Amino acid sequence: MTGSIVVVGAGGAIGSHLVPHLGRMAGIRRVTLIDHDVYEAKNLASQDITRRDLGRPKAMGQARRLRRIAPEITATAVAERVEDVPLGLLHGDVLLACLDSRAARRTVNLCAWRLGVPWIDAGVRREDLLARVNVYRPGPDEPCLECAWEDRDYETAEQAYPCAADEGPAPTNAPSGLGALAAALQALECEKLLAGRHEHVAAGSQVTISALGHRHYVTRFAANPGCRFDHARWNVEALDRQPDALALAETFRLGRGALGAQHEMRLGVANQLFASALGCPACGHRREFSLRLLGRLGAAARACPQCGRPMRAGGGDVVEWLAASGLPPALRQASLGDLGARPGDVVTLAGPTGVAHFQIGGVA
Repeated sequence: MTGSIVVVGAGGAIGSHLVPHLGRMAGIRRVTLIDHDVYEAKNLASQDITRRDLGRPKAMGQARRLRRIAPEITATAVAERVEDVPLGLLHGDVLLACLDSRAARRTVNLCAWRLGVPWIDAGVRREDLLARVNVYRPGPDEPCLECAWEDRDYETAEQAYPCAADEGPAPTNAPSGLGALAAALQALECEKLLAGRHEHVAAGSQVTISALGHRHYVTRFAANPGCRFDHARWNVEALDRQPDALALAETFRLGRGALGAQHEMRLGVANQLFASALGCPACGHRREFSLRLLGRLGAAARACPQCGRPMRAGGGDVVEWLAASGLPPALRQASLGDLGARPGDVVTLAGPTGVAHFQIGGVA
């Protein structure tokens, strides 16, 4: 058994307990750990850490821990929100999500389906001492996360508006043992997937253990024809070109060549928006700039030069697609790197005859 694993939420109440299991799992060769947070004193009560970890980025702390347990594993730390991570970096044999945000889980679901990667979602509910895992295996007639969602689920999901404050979900405050229980269930399902024991994997199911009532539940789901998510899997071609060496004009030409057409083309980057201005909600200062990927603007670029507070992009300052005919000549010669694209980003070219997807920077 060999495996490449991606863990989203790698340092939290579940993820911090999960990482040691991965280090002791036979055949794992590569683990990518994604977590944007930093350890604080309040995390000591529920997460598998020590005081030496306080103040450190969670992803980096867990990567160091994984290397100590299994030096032969290539551990890569990504200290970012999953929404801002290049899609290609989420590609692996199994994707594991240990998140307390419904919006972030929705992003993971989208990425897993686009890449055709099975993913396992783990969660806890402190009030009832419940630990659960859901296993999703992208494919025809397979249920996804959103297949079980109703209108109320969409209404109560955290909404990521470009102009809104970066407010995360409320912490679960679950006991450490409950997070460890969910992590153990998730690790066992992952091991079965990697070993090819598909008849024993809880695909399309939710497995819940009640530590309060000492009960075990299995709920099965079916694909929902009315699901709001399109369930599309992308055929992504890897380009051995770095973002700084690929101009927008050349990227459009690649799209036309792939689609065999000379029609108008649009360009987008998976999970990203393009922004042309930021405004400060505190003092009203506004700064305009050449197009950039909004999710790649760092804290320094977002800081208001007048009052120092974070600036936001208004709805009229962001677009999802760039049309070839609407770009000025100078911008056409700009590279994807100039716009903030990174190795692993998936660029989509869309035209009247179809779409083409390219992962820049080669295979992640």
